[in-house]
Order: sequence, then structure tokens, then C-alpha cells
Amino acid sequence: MTETEFYALIDTARPSATPDSPSADPDALREVLSRLPDDVVAAFAAEFRRQLVRLNRWSLWDAGYAAAGGMGDDAFHYFRSWLIGKGAEVVDVALTDPELLVPYLDTDELENELLEYVAEEVLDDRGIEDDENGADLEPTDGEPEGVRFDEETSEERHPKLAAWSAEASSGFGLDV
Repeated sequence: MTETEFYALIDTARPSATPDSPSADPDALREVLSRLPDDVVAAFAAEFRRQLVRLNRWSLWDAGYAAAGGMGDDAFHYFRSWLIGKGAEVVDVALTDPELLVPYLDTDELENELLEYVAEEVLDDRGIEDDENGADLEPTDGEPEGVRFDEETSEERHPKLAAWSAEASSGFGLDV
């Protein structure tokens, strides 16, 4: 499955394909994937893993940390799933200059944990175990690429994301 095909499926599980619409809905994605052949669902699952690995960068964790007002390893994993669910354009922005993510941030939590498991669940429902899914990839939560960031100075590197976080936690009633 190509990256373009993958993100076209992600976009079908979103209210609209615009980057400012919410991250893909796991139930809507399940509906889409349930209509596809097993090999396509397995390819989707493998591409999801590849995208998680692609987004596993210290610079992105740093940005997520500033946007969320703190972010541990599990939250960073779920943040990457959220980014994938926002579509190809948002992923490209995140990889190029995460400080430009502010217009795409929701007032909800910056995570979409369940999205990652949809394809595997569809295959499980069909009685198919996808043990080979992503076997040739590095672990999705291996050591991030790049240079580890300093949590104490994250807000200085990402002032727009930190400002959004401060506004979100006070103005939107979020628990960040």
C-alpha cells in the first residue's frame, strides 16, 4: 500500500479531509476497513506501523511536549497516532516544522490511541492473525531519531505550541 492510498483511507474516516477537521474516528475507520479484502487491511496495518516509526523523532516529541504541557512515552505514541489520523498534510507539517501545527490542534486531547488497533481488530474478527505486520520495521517505540530534547526548555523552542497549550488548559477546560 502506498502512503497516498493509506492516507486516502484515513481521510475517509474523518468528518472532512481538511487538516483542521478532527483526527480520524476509529469506528469510522473500522467501517471502511471492514469492506476491504484481507490483504489490503494487512497492508494498511503495516503502513500504520511504518508511519508510527517515521514519526518517532525527538523533535516531534519535543513539540508534542510543549503542546500538551508535558508528554510521557505512552502519550507520545498516542500523539503520533493522532497525527496520522489528521492526515498526510498534518503529518508533513509535523515533520517539517511542528511549530506550524497550531492551526490543526483540536480542543480535545492530542491523542488517538484506538486508531492504531483498528486494522488488527478487523483481521482478528475475520480469524486472521497478522503476526508478520511490521516485522521488518524497527519497533514503533524504539529510540526516537535525532537529539533528545530538554523538557525544561521545550516551551522556549516551541512558543506557539506552548501558548496554545496554556490557552487550551485554561480556556478550553482541558486536562493536559
